[in-house]
Amino acid sequence: MKYFLEHNDKKYSDKDLIDAFYQLGIKRGDILCVHTELFKFGIPLLSRNEFLQTILNCFFEVIGQEGTLIMPTFTYSFCKNEVYDKINSKTKMGALNEYFRKQTGVKRTNDPIFSFAIKGAKEELFLKDTTSCFGENCVYEVLAKENGKYIIFGLNEGHALVHYAEEKNTTFCRYFKNFKGILINEKRKEKTITIDYYVRDLQQSYLCDINKINPIIQETQNYKKINFAKNFIEIYNTREYVQAICQALTNDKLAIYKKDR
Repeated sequence: MKYFLEHNDKKYSDKDLIDAFYQLGIKRGDILCVHTELFKFGIPLLSRNEFLQTILNCFFEVIGQEGTLIMPTFTYSFCKNEVYDKINSKTKMGALNEYFRKQTGVKRTNDPIFSFAIKGAKEELFLKDTTSCFGENCVYEVLAKENGKYIIFGLNEGHALVHYAEEKNTTFCRYFKNFKGILINEKRKEKTITIDYYVRDLQQSYLCDINKINPIIQETQNYKKINFAKNFIEIYNTREYVQAICQALTNDKLAIYKKDR
C-alpha cells in the first residue's frame, strides 16, 4: 500500500483509489477513456512521476492486461497552423495524459486536432484513420460500439464526447470545416493530410451548457458518481451518453445549449 494523496489531514492510498474504481463498477477487461484534472483532488505525497505512475498503476490493476486505457492528448495543431508531431506534440489535457502518452507501449492516434493515447488489448480498434474528428472510425465511435466506459476524474467542465453526439445528430449550430497540415509519424516521416472538424458556428452564438448536459447524462442507466479526496469521480457508459444526448437533441434542438451572448 502506498499513500499518494492528502486532503484535510486524511491520506489516500493506491488501495483507496482501486477500491473507488471497483465501487464505480470498473472491472477486468474494461475499455476506459479517462479525462482528468488531478490538481482538484488534494496535495500529492509523492514526487511528480511517482504520483502519476501510481494512478496509472491503479487503472491497470483493475482493468488488467485484458483491458484498454485511453486518454485524450488533444493538441489542436491544425487549428493553429502547426505541424502535428505524434512523438513531440505535447497535449493540452493535463499532466497525467502527457505522462501516459510517453510511456513504453502507448500508441497515439493520427488525429492532428483531437488525438488520443491508447494502451491495451483492444488498442488497434482505436488506431484507424478518420476523415472527420468526430466521424466514422473516431475514438468516440469505437468507444460507443465497444461499450466503453467514460471516466471523469475531477473535471467540472464539459468534454469533447458531446461533440461526437452533435456531429452524429447534425446539430444546427455547428458545421464542417476542413483543416490541412503536416503530420510527422512515429518513423519521423512527414505527410500532408486533411481532416474535417465539426466546428461551432459563431454566427449562431450558442455554447454547450454543462448544466443542461449533466442532468441528461445522470439519468442514464450506468451512470455513477462517488466522492474521492477533495473532489469526485464519475463514470458512464459511452453508448448510453451518446444515445441520451442525441435523443435530447431530437426532442429539442436547444436541449444542451445556452446563448453565448
